[in-house]
Amino acid sequence: MIKITNKAKKLILLFFMLLFLFAFQKNNYLTVQNTIKVFFSSVVPSLFPFILCTNIIINGNLIDTLTEKFNKYKYLLSATIIGFLCGYPMGAKISYKYYSEYSITKDELKFLMSFINNCNPIFILSTIGLCVFNDISIGLVLCISHYISSIIIAISFYIHNNIIHKNIKKSNKISKNESKKLHKSFFEILDMSIKSSFIVIGNIFAFILIFNLLFSIIEKLLLSLNVSPNIIYTLSGIFEVTNGSRMLYLNATLPFNMLVSIISFLLGFSGFSIIFQIYSCIYTAGIRISHIIKYKFIQGAISFVTTYTLLKITPNFNISSKSILNLNSTSYFIIIVAIIFLITYAIKKVTQK
Repeated sequence: MIKITNKAKKLILLFFMLLFLFAFQKNNYLTVQNTIKVFFSSVVPSLFPFILCTNIIINGNLIDTLTEKFNKYKYLLSATIIGFLCGYPMGAKISYKYYSEYSITKDELKFLMSFINNCNPIFILSTIGLCVFNDISIGLVLCISHYISSIIIAISFYIHNNIIHKNIKKSNKISKNESKKLHKSFFEILDMSIKSSFIVIGNIFAFILIFNLLFSIIEKLLLSLNVSPNIIYTLSGIFEVTNGSRMLYLNATLPFNMLVSIISFLLGFSGFSIIFQIYSCIYTAGIRISHIIKYKFIQGAISFVTTYTLLKITPNFNISSKSILNLNSTSYFIIIVAIIFLITYAIKKVTQK
C-alpha cells in the first residue's frame, strides 16, 4: 500500500487548485468582478464605519469605561455590545483580546462564541432589507429574528452551562501594556484604528472572494446536473451570505414567506466565509470550529422559525415603515445600544447574587 506524505498531499492539492483556476478561468474572472462590485457597493458601506468606530472604542479603552459598573460582567457585556452592534468578526476579535489579556476565562470565551457573532444591524436593514428586497420592513423582521435567536442562545447556554466568572491574575506584561494604552493620544488611537480597520476589511474581502470562487465552481457543476435553482442558491448562501441572499432572491422560485425565512436562516448561520473569519480570530485559544458551526446553525434554525412566525402573524408587515426610513444610521445605533443595555442590565439583576 502506497503511503502519501503530507508534502505530497500539499503538492496534489496545489496541482488541482491550479487546474481549476485554468479550467474555469472565464468563470473565475466574472466571479471576482461580481464579488468586487457587491463588496464595495454593499458590504463596505454598511461595515466599515462600524469597524472603524469599534477599533476606536477598543484602542481608546472606551468600552471598559462604559461597562465598569457591571463589575464581573463588564468584559462579557463589552464583547456582547460590540458583537451585536458592529457584527462579525469584531465580536470574536474583542473576545479573544479579553481572553489573551486574562480578563475572561476560556469557558467565558466559549460562551461568547456561541451567540455574539452576529450580523451588523445596518447590514441587515440596508444591504438585505433595502438592496435585496427593496423593503426595509422585511429588513426589520430579519433583524428582530436575528437578535431574538442570539439572545435565546445566550440565555440557554448561560443557564445550561452555569457560567460563573473567575478572577484571573494578570501578568506584569499585560499590566504594562494596559498602562501604555491609557496614555495614547487621540491621533495615535485614530491612526491605529484606521490601519486595523483596513486590515479587517481586507480579511473580510479575502474570505468572501475565496468562498465565492469555490462556490462558482460548484455552481457550474450543479447547473450541468440540472439541480433546482432553489437548492443551488440556498447552498450559495451557506458558503457566502451576501451574494447568496441576493442570488436566492433573484433566482429562487419559492413562496415569499419561505424565501424570507430561508434568508433569515442564512443570516443566522452566517455562511462558511464568516465562520472561517471568526475562527481565524480565536483558533489559538483552542476552541474548535465545530463549536462555532454548531451554534451558528442553531441560531439560523431559530431565526428561520421566528421569521416565518412573524410573517404569518403579521402578513402585512409594513407598520412604521415610513418612519423607519426617516431614521439614519446614528438613530439605529443609539436605539440598539439602548436596547442592549436594558437587556443586559435586566439579565445582571436577575443573575446577581
